Amino acid sequence: MANPSINQGHHQAHIMIKLTHSESFKKLFFTLFSVVILLLSVNVPGTLAANNDEDYLAVTTENPNIDLGELEFSLTPLTKGELTIEVDAWLAILKARATIVSEAEILVSQKQKKILAAQEISDISTESAILLDKSKNDKAAAKELKEDLDEIKSLARDIKHKKADKAVDELSKTPESLNQLAKKADLYSHKMQKRRELLIKNLTQLREKKNDALERFQLVLSSWESKGGDGTELHLYANALSGTNVDLTDSDAAWLTIKGWLLSQDGGLRWLANIIKFTLALFFIYILSRTAGKITDAALNRNSNLSTLLKLFIKVSVRRVILIIGFIVSLTLIEINVAPVLALIGAAGLVVGLALQGTLSNFASGMLILIYRPFDVGDIIEIDGVTGTVHSMTLLSTSIKTFDNQHLVVPNNNIWGTTIVNVTGSRTRRVDLVFGIGYGDDMVKAEKIMLDVVSRHELILENPAPVVKVNELADSSVNFVCRPWVKTENYLDVYWDVTRQVKEEFDKQGVSIPFPQRDVHVHQVAEITEK
Repeated sequence: MANPSINQGHHQAHIMIKLTHSESFKKLFFTLFSVVILLLSVNVPGTLAANNDEDYLAVTTENPNIDLGELEFSLTPLTKGELTIEVDAWLAILKARATIVSEAEILVSQKQKKILAAQEISDISTESAILLDKSKNDKAAAKELKEDLDEIKSLARDIKHKKADKAVDELSKTPESLNQLAKKADLYSHKMQKRRELLIKNLTQLREKKNDALERFQLVLSSWESKGGDGTELHLYANALSGTNVDLTDSDAAWLTIKGWLLSQDGGLRWLANIIKFTLALFFIYILSRTAGKITDAALNRNSNLSTLLKLFIKVSVRRVILIIGFIVSLTLIEINVAPVLALIGAAGLVVGLALQGTLSNFASGMLILIYRPFDVGDIIEIDGVTGTVHSMTLLSTSIKTFDNQHLVVPNNNIWGTTIVNVTGSRTRRVDLVFGIGYGDDMVKAEKIMLDVVSRHELILENPAPVVKVNELADSSVNFVCRPWVKTENYLDVYWDVTRQVKEEFDKQGVSIPFPQRDVHVHQVAEITEK
């Protein structure tokens, strides 16, 4: 008899095998299904992609007043072909609005001509009413009256108004009728002027709408160019439509146009806001540069390894870099494209660099001086036989004040290209003195006098110890060298003090200091007399 537990175990194992096969089949099915979907979703270059572009309809023009930021986000995922359709759609909107503006400008010009014609009819009618009485007895007045009436008819035809033609045709050549015509012409001129002013106000709004479309068109055009499109001709078209045309010959229209632009949200008010933002940005950048300069100065003062010249250069450079970058960035607040400005700066830099090679050489030398620090502000240096104190330095030149208070400005290229002697480059300095005594004087006594003088002087350093030694047996003296060490700033004081004190001590203790002498020997030769 079979064991039930064994049969149950086989049954469970069989079920597990079926489940395992079932799960494997499901996994295989889902894998194949995913591959098929992936293959179907892949676009074949030149076929499906092209069909998608051909079937694509512009979506960004559904709202012609779409926000610029939203429009930019909408353009980002579009392909070049889709952007081509978007450019065409916005071009159509821009062209339609520009056409409406042009038609409105033509209408304003036509109304101005009618107003001028009506005003001239009024003036001529008034003059003709006066001539009418004279024309009865004066042939010249009659001729002039006839010319005026013909001019009135010609002007009435220029107005192209039925009432104007009818009023002239019904003219009965009486002073009353002529005066009545003048009043009607004035009334017509006044009404036309009102309509014209209203039309100019509407024209300002139409220009704003055109400029809005132009701004969005340029954004779409830039996005299209960034993905390979060539928009040279379209940029020329857009530039031709930019700006506002003002007829300066028509003072009323010019003033109304300017006034409307100044009060429009996309005109004067917009530029006023931009200028305010630009001014505030410049003020903020100035404060930021001053603050950054102070922070940089405080940080550099903690580093004693940097020279004063380098610290000053870094501080000024930080301030100027912030000012320049901030100014260029602030130009975007007044809607100036900084890309051409940067390109212009680069081109100008190349031209200036070629023209100012000597100046650039001084600039490079100034940078090397700042990096290698052969001297600092306040140091006494000697360059090409000129000795003085470094007063200040720029990247192009170094200012030196001589001891007689002359102000020298030396190009950095001249300084870097020659030997620089930094007199105060070290903290201590040796004073080299030479004293001579006579051959008959006591050398030990003289040496002791000099050692006593240098040991008593408070400015002479004990370490290194001063040196007093016989150095030379000269023609007329025995020369000693006296070499005490002092702090650099005390060099001249010690030099002068020791020289004076040694001379005074030599005189007190009977040690002579020889000076050059010349002995002249005269030989007398007896005169030989011939006999």
